[in-house]
Formats: sequence, structure tokens, C-alpha cells
Amino acid sequence: MANEPQVFVFAYGSNLCTQRMRSRVSTATPLTIGYVRQRKFVFQKRSVDGSAKADAAFTSSSDDRVWGVVYQLHLHQKPLLDRHEFLGIGYDEELVEVVHEDRAIRAWMYLARHNAIDATLLPYSWYHDLIIDGACQHRLPEPYVDYLRNFDSVVDPDAARHSVNRRLIRA
Repeated sequence: MANEPQVFVFAYGSNLCTQRMRSRVSTATPLTIGYVRQRKFVFQKRSVDGSAKADAAFTSSSDDRVWGVVYQLHLHQKPLLDRHEFLGIGYDEELVEVVHEDRAIRAWMYLARHNAIDATLLPYSWYHDLIIDGACQHRLPEPYVDYLRNFDSVVDPDAARHSVNRRLIRA
């Protein structure tokens, strides 16, 4: 499978955490960090578990940026990730330009569907922590990591789900 076709995916939510991404797609390899312009990180995507998940809301402001990591993965595994992201149900995908230093990479990005947006919800603490862990793991800019840390979260009422997901966070 050395010549397997590859695809690039831009992760900015819990898939920032490499352990989380690899638990979903075994061939995912982080390539670089970068940002997408005219978007702002928010928790507003309604999840099936009743919490808020990450979204990169379009703002049209050239000053707004969502930072994340570009992963390379085998094309045949992209449908696995699509299922985890509830593509076509909770998220749509868009081919975006990810800026890294003086170059750009075209990558797929998952964005909340309009009918899946609920800005009144909060993320579960384990989900919020996966994002912060991933942001630190990939050394995203410290002011951006601080921005991520400032979001409120709530404890997941499902203790088993909380425990399983906490194990993905680096000690």
C-alpha cells in the first residue's frame, strides 16, 4: 500500500489530538500546522450526545483565523472519518486553503451544517480538553491556545463516555 492515494484533512476540533485522530483513522499522519482565513473557532455544532462540538464559523473578516493541523491519510480511509464526523448529517465538508508560512495546502475541512447549529450548548469537558491537548501537542500559537482555553465546558453526565475519551488525552 506504499502507493496508496492520499488525501489531506484539516483538523481544528478534537481531531487536533493525534491519538483521537488515529483512533478513527489509522493512517492519519500530521504534516503541518496552519490556519484557514475568514473563520472563527466556536462551539456551536449540536451533537447526538447533547453537547456542543467545534465549528469554524464563516465571518468574512480577513483578521479571523482558525488554526489546526493538516493530516495526510489514505484515501480509502476517508469514509471512516466521514462517518465519525457524521458527514451529511452534522457536518458538511469543504475544500479549503490552509495557510502555512509562505505556502498553502488544499485540504478537506468539516463544517457544521446550518440545521445542526445550536449556540446555546456547551462542550463536554473531555471534548474541550482533547482540543486543548491537540493544540498544545502541535504547538499552535500560544495566544490561540489561550483563546481555546477560555471557553466554558460542562461535565459529561455519561461517566463511561467521559472515562473512555479522557484516556485519549496525553498525561
